[in-house]
Amino acid sequence: MENAAREADWLLEAAASKPVAELVSAPDQDVSELTQHRALKLASRRAAGEPLQYLTGVAGFRYLELLVGPGVFIPRPETELVAERAMERLPEGGALVDVGTGSGAIALAVATERPDARVWATERAVEAMGWATKNRDALAPAVTLVLGDLFDGLPEDLRGATDVVVSNPPYIAEEDADLLADEVRAHEPHEALFAGMEGVLLIETLVSEARRWLRPGGWLVLEIGYDQAAKVAEVLGGLGYVDIALSKDLTEQDRIAEARWPG
Repeated sequence: MENAAREADWLLEAAASKPVAELVSAPDQDVSELTQHRALKLASRRAAGEPLQYLTGVAGFRYLELLVGPGVFIPRPETELVAERAMERLPEGGALVDVGTGSGAIALAVATERPDARVWATERAVEAMGWATKNRDALAPAVTLVLGDLFDGLPEDLRGATDVVVSNPPYIAEEDADLLADEVRAHEPHEALFAGMEGVLLIETLVSEARRWLRPGGWLVLEIGYDQAAKVAEVLGGLGYVDIALSKDLTEQDRIAEARWPG
């Protein structure tokens, strides 16, 4: 019930384009018919299962408020820990590439919290890149965005010279689609969610290609599925990575895989 009341406040704010506190502080001013119509329409869409963040147009991520909407994956709290681990692995003035940036969440968190860093981000989906561009322009103009699959389009001087490659890739197995909340399955982009029958198809490709971009001693930091730790560790070790480590998310599930390219 408390959550429903908070969501109602957020939807009203989105409809009125002003904080609820401002509306409450002026009780003598009636909410306009247009605002009421907008609020009711948003509430109807929410009741039909559309994600709250798509309706309000924003999603919080670490210290940032990101613009989001249809066509882009909504950043989750567990990914905040991925960004944190990537920053801890990044040396002063280091180069970081965020592969499959979506809304730009990880790349922009790094750029704003580590202004010394040089940050690139790739994204293959045109719609998602549109949201990433809006967020980049508003929050961290120095970040370089590249429209391309995985490492396609990055400058050649990053090859073999990148300090950290970080990614929150699609990792849900297609057979697990029914385990997702209806609003996620129905509204968020499937290409940002699913990766083959076992969910590690894209991770295997990313891990392999990252070797060509990391400098000797550079780090790969990945978000992974709750049941993929052993498989991903096996893939990393088989491709020559060392110092493989796994970290848990807020629910105590293995969610982050890290590994160093030897050198």
